Amino acid sequence: TEWSINPTIGYGVTDNLMVGASAEQAEGEDLHVNVHLRYFQKGCFLYLGSNLGLDTDQMDLGIGKMFSFSGNVYVDPRVVYNTGTKTTNLGLGLGLKF
Repeated sequence: TEWSINPTIGYGVTDNLMVGASAEQAEGEDLHVNVHLRYFQKGCFLYLGSNLGLDTDQMDLGIGKMFSFSGNVYVDPRVVYNTGTKTTNLGLGLGLKF
């Protein structure tokens, strides 16, 4: 089991499409910046992510659901499959919407 904290920022291009970037640094490794897209439909979203080089061998494909609390606060559990490492990961995001 591995844990990580990935600060993320995103921008809603339309009501259904969000583009974003996140920073990730595991202990003893270099900092990695990743980009991602989320397509929303009825509170659920499809997730597509990659590193800044847009390496198609290391894509993240996932699905999740966004739950809003107190207006701007949200939680977004998701399941993400990495095509390079052939691993499935569970993620839980906590954030603010503006």
